[in-house]
Amino acid sequence: MRDDTDKTDVRFVRTEAAITAAFIDLVSEIGFYAINVKDITARADVSRGTFYQHYADKYALLNSFEEKIRFDLLSALMPGRIPFKADAVKERVIRLFSYCEENLAMMRALFGRKGDAEFQQRMKDMLWGEVFAQHINYEGLARKLDVPADYLQEYVNSSHYRVFQTWLEKDERETPEEIAEIYLKLSIISPVQKF
Repeated sequence: MRDDTDKTDVRFVRTEAAITAAFIDLVSEIGFYAINVKDITARADVSRGTFYQHYADKYALLNSFEEKIRFDLLSALMPGRIPFKADAVKERVIRLFSYCEENLAMMRALFGRKGDAEFQQRMKDMLWGEVFAQHINYEGLARKLDVPADYLQEYVNSSHYRVFQTWLEKDERETPEEIAEIYLKLSIISPVQKF
């Protein structure tokens, strides 16, 4: 992206919106790996030169979504780094699913089966590493369950992530409050379970 571009200019903002909307539509339709810059510019009705004023390539565009989601979720889930308590876990899960519901098309495209697997892995690691896993005593749980901690951590993270993806894929989804209840009941970090 050019450094001298006025990112508050109405035309810049409008073009940015067109590019990002085209990208999300195309990922949903044909998948991240199948699209190219030409596809994005045709759908957004912008020239290649205009696209390159915003992004170096489709990976830079994907990276912009990663930065946005990371910022938005960490801001929503960790306001002021509040102390971690059982009620706070539920509140964070509700906020996570509320954000996803509000940004459903983007989340379905990027985290669905046609999204980029490396992006999904990085986001999974961020969400469950920086937001939830830091509050789980994997070593203590591993000793109690008599399993290696690294396997336990991967099992928990992957299970959480698949519940999240399953919810995203459903046409008739539970509300954020309902899925949070289900999520916590399925989770070994549920406040009702004492480890």
